[in-house]
Amino acid sequence: MSKQALLVIADGMGDLPIAALNQQTPLEFAHTPHLAALASQGIFGNVHPVSPGVPVGTDVGHLAIFGYDPYEVYTGRGPIEAYGADIEMKSGDIAFRGNFATVDDELTVLDRRAERICERTDELAAAIDGIRLSDGTLVMARALSAHRVAIVFRGEHLSVNVVTSDPGTANEGQKVVTAKPKDSSDAAAHTARLINEFSEKCFAVLSLHSVNAQRQRQQKAQANMILLRGVGALISAPKVTEQYGIRGACIAGDRTVLGIARMSGLDVYHDPSFTAGFDTNFLGKADLALSKLNQGYDWVVLHVKAPDLAGHDDLPEMKVQMAEKLDQMLGYMLEQLDLDQTYIGFTSDHSTPCCRRDHSGDPVASFFAGGNVRKQSLNGFGEKYLSHGALNNLTGRDFFRIQMDHLGAVKKFGA
Repeated sequence: MSKQALLVIADGMGDLPIAALNQQTPLEFAHTPHLAALASQGIFGNVHPVSPGVPVGTDVGHLAIFGYDPYEVYTGRGPIEAYGADIEMKSGDIAFRGNFATVDDELTVLDRRAERICERTDELAAAIDGIRLSDGTLVMARALSAHRVAIVFRGEHLSVNVVTSDPGTANEGQKVVTAKPKDSSDAAAHTARLINEFSEKCFAVLSLHSVNAQRQRQQKAQANMILLRGVGALISAPKVTEQYGIRGACIAGDRTVLGIARMSGLDVYHDPSFTAGFDTNFLGKADLALSKLNQGYDWVVLHVKAPDLAGHDDLPEMKVQMAEKLDQMLGYMLEQLDLDQTYIGFTSDHSTPCCRRDHSGDPVASFFAGGNVRKQSLNGFGEKYLSHGALNNLTGRDFFRIQMDHLGAVKKFGA
């Protein structure tokens, strides 16, 4: 392949008009001259992450961005978190997405995220890693970004058909959920019992941990429980790097994204300064992406989590700031890129409207620009400005194939 492509993913960037922003979305309100200029050098539109009107999770949205049909390959968030934590799952394992949380002595959930704990979580995970449950099932635990943790059960007769222990965001003040089977199988009943045993052991081990003793002295919420959700089995899917014959790299702070990239066959790159938060190192990510392009990678993915956090926390002004920082990052990169040799794409995995504080089924602003890409006229940047574009009504998976086609990686269909 003679050309390369850079894809920038602004996680959760899509939004709805906001009164405080003059009835504009954060992306429309923000000053983003480089995004506007780039979009005008290619094709653009509002892309449906998976299907029109279907809200999707970060995991499902990114599966589509990386070229997969989520309806075919998705088994749950847990296995993706395991990939992100570099846990090699085996057939028969089940994996969970976990949160370090704060509970009282009655196991009432006081804070599902333990004040978004981000320090020394590796020590907490290590205390759980290697625990054996009563039937000999091995528990594997790895800290992810902030309060998140990947949990894998390895044992006999495990099932994903269970209600897990996390009561959910709207139910803080309720007790840790008592796991129950979703079907009448012995495996589901057995797995539910193991999850309940796991909750008891977590509380016993973490309540006495030195990290929580220190947090108590500092008057911080203790991370004395791991709430489980997103249970799933091993994902069996072809690597897109092998399927399309490309060499890919992914740069991110979010472990879920790194997990999907690793599953897809991309080389993954992370740095402690890539925090998956508002303070992430934008220019550090940019420099690393440029270096990977210079090393000959065909497709380099650069992910920024911050817009999604602003949407979840109903911070429209912060979302505007993150859009502008993204734009400045792209401007910095453009000084060192030749658009005749390197295509640049931009998209999101889903919309996270500030007013909803959650994901929605709205399409996301996207473009693909560079040398010989067909061009369209454009008068600004953001959802409303792209509504006449050629990418409208396409999906994230369609957008992936368009990038691969411009790289010459899609085989001709027919004679």
